[in-house]
Amino acid sequence: MEKILGWKSFFQRWPASIPKLGILVTSINESIPFCNFLVSETGVLAERDRPDMLGARSAIVLWQDIVTVKLTSPLETARLTELGFRPSS
Repeated sequence: MEKILGWKSFFQRWPASIPKLGILVTSINESIPFCNFLVSETGVLAERDRPDMLGARSAIVLWQDIVTVKLTSPLETARLTELGFRPSS
């Protein structure tokens, strides 16, 4: 449950100043690049800028199936505080 709440909070609080670009890695080790996303109570709809091998332009991933999110936009570390990250003490 904690994992679900963590990813849900992460995506729901995504600041407008940070591009919605990245790669979702799922529990079945699938990497899903995204250029935009929408959130729901149960998961995230990741939008692709081009279709995958099967022609899909979007993928719905349940919160519990997200393992990692990779950010593909070059960002200064300080800007990531908007996503809830902070320097270690």
